[in-house]
Amino acid sequence: MIVSGLDINDDWRFGRGKASYLRNSKAIAQNVKTRLRSFTDDWFLNVDVGVPWVTLLGSRKNEDRILRAIERTVLQTEGVLRLDKLNITLIDKNRRANVILSYTDVFGSVSSENLEIP
Repeated sequence: MIVSGLDINDDWRFGRGKASYLRNSKAIAQNVKTRLRSFTDDWFLNVDVGVPWVTLLGSRKNEDRILRAIERTVLQTEGVLRLDKLNITLIDKNRRANVILSYTDVFGSVSSENLEIP
């Protein structure tokens, strides 16, 4: 697996030839992160991509639904074998969430992510 790499601002990296691309476990990790930060209905070519964050974070007592949506998104990411750990902290007043997860990919690597979802 090869994907175009992102910099620390989540912008595409250009101008470094093959060094601008990520491969194997790093590519899978970037895809997991990107898919979890994507909102459904946000990309007109595929409105089903992403997580329905607006709906889920807009209602109270949705933690189980949020966990299932995150789990489904991670496990449907190409290259992910299993989800090893998943925890979420909801920040109600700002409609944000902090997601901590760990998963194993097809290359045998265990990756961890700590994402804040706006």
